[in-house]
Amino acid sequence: MTRRAGILFVALLLSLAAGCLDLRVRVGARPDERLLEQRLIMRQSTMDDVRTVLGPPFGTGASLLPMQGGPRTMWCYYYEEGTLKDDRRTFLFVYFTTDGRYEGYMWMSSLPAAGTSSAPTETHSAP
Repeated sequence: MTRRAGILFVALLLSLAAGCLDLRVRVGARPDERLLEQRLIMRQSTMDDVRTVLGPPFGTGASLLPMQGGPRTMWCYYYEEGTLKDDRRTFLFVYFTTDGRYEGYMWMSSLPAAGTSSAPTETHSAP
C-alpha cells in the first residue's frame, strides 16, 4: 500500500469511528446570572464584587453599544457542553462604567435549565 493510500485509509477509519463515539465535552464554568440580580447593585458594585460573585472572567475586552456614550470595559463568561451531535453554549457579558462600577449584563444561552445537563460531570482543562 502506498503512503498516500495508507493516510487516506486511516483518515477514513477515524471518520467512521467518530460517528460511533459518544464524545461529551464541557468547557468553562456555567455562570449563574441570577447572582447578578441578587448580589450586585448597578453603578455601586465594583469589578472586585463581580469577580467575587461570578469568579474570574473567561475573557475581557471593551464594548461600544449605541446607547453608551463611549467604550466600556466588558467581561465575558463562557460555558459550553455537549456531544458531537448536540452542543450548547452560554455567553454572559458583564458591562462596567468608565469608573469601574457594575453597569449591567447581557446573557444568551441555548442550554436547558440548570440541573438537566447531559454532559459529563468530569471536566478537563485545555492546555
